Amino acid sequence: MTDYSPVPAAARSDDETIQLAGNLYEHVRQLNYATAGPPSLTQPSTAYAILGNLSAATYGLDQSLNQINRFFLRELQADRLGHDHGEDLPDVLSRHGQALAEARCHTQALCTALNDAQSAINAVHSRPAPGRKADLTTPGKTGEQDAGVAAAADDFPRPISDQMLLEPPPTSERHALIRTRRPNIPEA
Repeated sequence: MTDYSPVPAAARSDDETIQLAGNLYEHVRQLNYATAGPPSLTQPSTAYAILGNLSAATYGLDQSLNQINRFFLRELQADRLGHDHGEDLPDVLSRHGQALAEARCHTQALCTALNDAQSAINAVHSRPAPGRKADLTTPGKTGEQDAGVAAAADDFPRPISDQMLLEPPPTSERHALIRTRRPNIPEA
C-alpha cells in the first residue's frame, strides 16, 4: 500500500513512473471507498461517469502493458539485461510476454464489459422520493426515510463472485479468458 503523492504530468524518471503506478492503486482504493454509497454515490449519472472512466483506464492499461513488453524486447536486443539467477533471458522474457499478452486480453475484455455496463444504464435516472426530508449528499443530514441506506451499507462491499453478480471463476484451470456478451438491446 502506498499513499498518493503528486508527480509531474509526464514522469521524468523511473522513480516518478513508479509513483504514478502507486498513485493508481491509491486512487482505486479511494474509489472503492467512495462507491460504497452516500454521500459520494447517490446519482445514476455518477455511476455512469465512473464506468466510463474505468473503461478508459483499462484501455490505457492495455497500452501500458504493451509498452512494458516492448521495453524488455528493446533492452534484450541491445544486450542490456541480465538475470540474477543466470536463467536464459529469452525464455524468461517469453514467459513474461505471454503473461502480459494474457493480461492485455483481460484488460480488453474488461474495457468492453465496462462499456457495455455503461451503455446499459445510459437512460437510467433518479426520481425524487416522495416526502424526502433531507438530501443524501448532505453529510450527517439524512432523514428517517434513509434508514435503508445504512442497512444497505452493511452489505457492501459485496464480493465480485457474489452469485447475483457473477459466476465464480473456474478453479480447475489457470486463468480462463474473460468472455463478454453484448446485451440484447436494439442500437439507438
